[in-house]
Amino acid sequence: MKQLLIFITLVLSFSISSLASTKREPAKWEGALLVQGFELKLIFKLDQDTCLLDVPMQGLKDYVSSECMIEGDSLRISFSGMLHAQFIGEYQGDTLIEGNWLQSGQSFPLKLRKKIELKRPQNPRGPLTYKQEAVSYFNFDKSIQLAGTLTIPKKAGKHPVAILITGSGQQDRDESIMGHKPFLVIADYLTRQGIAVLRVDDRGVGASTGRETLKNATSYDFAMDVVAGIKYLQSRSDVDLQNIGLIGHSEGGLIASIIGSKRNDLAFIVSLAGVGVSGDRIISSQIKKSLIRSLPTVTVDSIISFEKRALNIIMHQEDDKRAELSIKQALIGPWIANQDAEVKDYFDMKTVDGFETIDTKPALARYKMMMIPWFRYFIAYKPSEYLPKVKAPFLVLNGEKDTQVLADLNLSGFKRIFNASGKTNYKIKSYPNLNHFFQHCHTGYLDEVEAIEETISEEVLNDMSVWIKEQISSLGTN
Repeated sequence: MKQLLIFITLVLSFSISSLASTKREPAKWEGALLVQGFELKLIFKLDQDTCLLDVPMQGLKDYVSSECMIEGDSLRISFSGMLHAQFIGEYQGDTLIEGNWLQSGQSFPLKLRKKIELKRPQNPRGPLTYKQEAVSYFNFDKSIQLAGTLTIPKKAGKHPVAILITGSGQQDRDESIMGHKPFLVIADYLTRQGIAVLRVDDRGVGASTGRETLKNATSYDFAMDVVAGIKYLQSRSDVDLQNIGLIGHSEGGLIASIIGSKRNDLAFIVSLAGVGVSGDRIISSQIKKSLIRSLPTVTVDSIISFEKRALNIIMHQEDDKRAELSIKQALIGPWIANQDAEVKDYFDMKTVDGFETIDTKPALARYKMMMIPWFRYFIAYKPSEYLPKVKAPFLVLNGEKDTQVLADLNLSGFKRIFNASGKTNYKIKSYPNLNHFFQHCHTGYLDEVEAIEETISEEVLNDMSVWIKEQISSLGTN
């Protein structure tokens, strides 16, 4: 799944109120906040009379500031309203701004580098050999209208169809991230192979309505949105009703498993970097993989022990206030006093007037984010409750350098559950040197994703296409 950015809520809007007389060339600047192991990429668009911010991982684009001041080499951007934050930096030549992000009484180092527009060679170019159609339909109670694109072969007749399901966080129909459009590339590839593809803006994003429902929505609600897509396809005369399947990326694989456990009419399911272990194990493994980059193993193990303890409290204490109190009591208890300096620093323990004291606000703010309905549902998710009920053929693919859904952990989870339930119509494959988005990479961490020109490995695209064709009873006919 895309990195779960739970340490801070960024609802950012900012615009320039004034600029210095010395004007710089309009440019995009990018950087990443690193807080307790989590990375959040920010893109600033600075011009002589405007300043916009993109947060790709959270689907935010072109948000405007309340103040932006450039004086000589100094830059100050202030945020009003609920955010109450500031970025203060200094230009270090023409390609680097060094500074700090200030929020909630804390200061986070933030370096911005001039953004270079990169090539995306896999984005489809004309002439297209298939048809594209803008489609829309309502969810089960008609409270949300979902909008997307159906790509379908030009050849007359009924066609097999794959529905693409995005990962965590509200995303557009292309699952756009850091300049890449993986679902656009997948749709183009499969449709050229004779497989129609439906890709849809998540509720509350793009042309889909329902933003007001997101506060209480869970993966199950998103699964029901996909079911609405299945029903829509079943109403079309150019769709092979016996050959409708699902392709889910990250949380989308989890959603596909939920749907597959309740339906017997799916022709296939493809899980791309999907979840094969419980949600709480996913979260703790993500945190550990992030922290191990910069902290000693013994320190990371101590932090993870507490993270697991906090997740357990959240899973078993339904009342948010009581859960928060239990975590706070655990945090300020005797455990922290016996930890090394780096663990104490991680949890914001400081020495004041000769006494150690801990500022629990930052950690509690992060754990409170874990108490929203979506997160509670996710950490309580157990694939063993769904996967044994899936009748459809199942393809599981993971990149071995995935730092968000770890390949060894999750692939072994799928295999164990399928074998225990007697399922035989499944296939599992892992790919060396591929990351969470199935790009060839060096480290697998998010900070290199944008610099990679490849959107998705051709081998993965081919493997999906070949396997899907093997599963469908007929190609283009009923």
